[in-house]
This record gives sequence, C-alpha cells and structure tokens, in this order.
Amino acid sequence: MHGLDMSVLLHRALEARVARLSELAARDGWEEDPEALRQVRIASRRARAALGLVRQDCYPDLRRHRRTLRRLTRALGLTRDLDARIAFLAGLAGRIPGMATGAALEHLLEGLGRSRSRAAARMGRDLPRKGLRRLPELLEVPSLPDPFAPSSLAGDAWTALDPMLEAAFSPLPGLRGREDAGAMHRVRIRFKRARYALEVLAPAWAAPPEAALAGLKALQGALGAHHDLATLEAALQSEHEGLAGRGRATLAKGLLEVLACVGEARLDAFGRFLAAEAALPFPPLRAALRAGLDLPPEETP
Repeated sequence: MHGLDMSVLLHRALEARVARLSELAARDGWEEDPEALRQVRIASRRARAALGLVRQDCYPDLRRHRRTLRRLTRALGLTRDLDARIAFLAGLAGRIPGMATGAALEHLLEGLGRSRSRAAARMGRDLPRKGLRRLPELLEVPSLPDPFAPSSLAGDAWTALDPMLEAAFSPLPGLRGREDAGAMHRVRIRFKRARYALEVLAPAWAAPPEAALAGLKALQGALGAHHDLATLEAALQSEHEGLAGRGRATLAKGLLEVLACVGEARLDAFGRFLAAEAALPFPPLRAALRAGLDLPPEETP
C-alpha cells in the first residue's frame, strides 16, 4: 500500500513508458529491423516494470494489460535471440582465417537466416496487436487512492525497491567461484527487474541515482552477454555433432574454430561480470541509495 505521492510518481512513469512503447510499435517495419525490434522489447519490459509497481486497485483491466505486455515480450524473444546470434557470427566473418571456417560461418548464417524468417513469421502471428492499440486505455481513468493514506514517498520507494535488490544480489557470492550459465541467467533476470524498477522510482531521489543505475546496467549487460554466448555455444556444439554425424568433416572442422571464438567470448563475459560485481558491493550500494532518499542508516544487528 502506498500513498498519493507514490501513486502520482508511478502514474507519470507509466504514462511515459506506454507512450514510448506505443510510438515504437506504431513505426512501419519495426519487426524486420533488429535494432527497432530490440527497442520495442526493451520498451515492453520497462512498461511492465512500471505496471508491476502500481496499485492493482487503481487501474481498470490491469491484468489484461499485463498479459498484453507479457505476450509482446515473449513473442519477440526468439527473433531477438536469433538477431544476436547472427550479429555475433557475422562479426567473426573475415576475422578467422581458413576456408573451412569461412564455409562453416556461411553455413551457420544461412541456417540462422532461415530460422529468423520462420521466427519472424511466427512472431507476426503472436503479436498482441489489438492489445497494444488498447494500452493507452490503461491511463484514461486512474483511480488514485481516496482517502489518501499518509505515507512517505521515500519510504514507499524503498519498500518497493529493496526486496528486488536483495533478490538480485543475494545469489552473487555463489557465482564467484564457478561459471554456472543457468544460475547466471536467473540472476540476470533479477537484475533487469531491479534496474528497471530503480529507473521507474528514480524521481523519488533528490539527485538521480546515476551511479547505482550505471552499476546495475554493467552487471546486467555482462550477464546478458554471457547468456547469449552460452546459448549460442550450446547450439553450435549441437550443430557440430550433427555435422560430424552426417560426415560433413570440412564444415565440422571449421565449426571448431568458431566454437573456440564463442567460448573465448563467453569467458570474457564471465570476467566482465566478476569485475562489475566487484565494483558494486551490495552493502555500500544499499547504504548510498538509502542516504539518497534521506532515510536513516539501518542498524546493524
């Protein structure tokens, strides 16, 4: 439960994010432009972050709009993942010597191009176009709480944010000594939620919490790069086994060089994650965010 100031802050954040998403999704051809598609997916996540913080009793049909945003994010997922794989492998073309490696990259990019076309067709069928057009209805008649419960904007913001930060940071000690792709992916989702929530709540701070946002973005970015590369590596290993099993020795040999590059990039992403985690220790971050809200330091047990 939160009061008037928090309700107004969240409504303004929701207005801005729904407007941004509607603007991006109204542009012609965005589904075929990898960068535009990525921006729409990010905008959908940011709108979901704001919608996840508002009071459920303030907005009509809240669950329907949440379903629309969730369907949009999911519909774009596979196409975006394939775009990331294509971009990485295309960047390797010409950088790795050898005819076999060049042939393997051509083979991979052709296959990914076909997969991307199929995924885009499926995405086009799955997009909640009617729901997207109706999103602005969410903002027409907000029912702000009345009578207004007395509350502190700083306290409301901290109450909303703190559990997300705790959920994101608590698994990190267990990831320092070993590279666990599945666990890192789960933590990445938590950091994304915490970062987007902090973006929504940022007006509650007297000065924008830019250092905290930059640190969370660095951690999320390293975790995201690691996830993309780990999933690409697994797909390439499966492809290599298939080529070798079908007697395609030249392509299989060339693919080994590609796999080595992907593995090296994955390890680099893991190193960037460790560096970003070391640069953002949780207790000082938490203390700085509380101080920025003019909240008293918490008593240590």
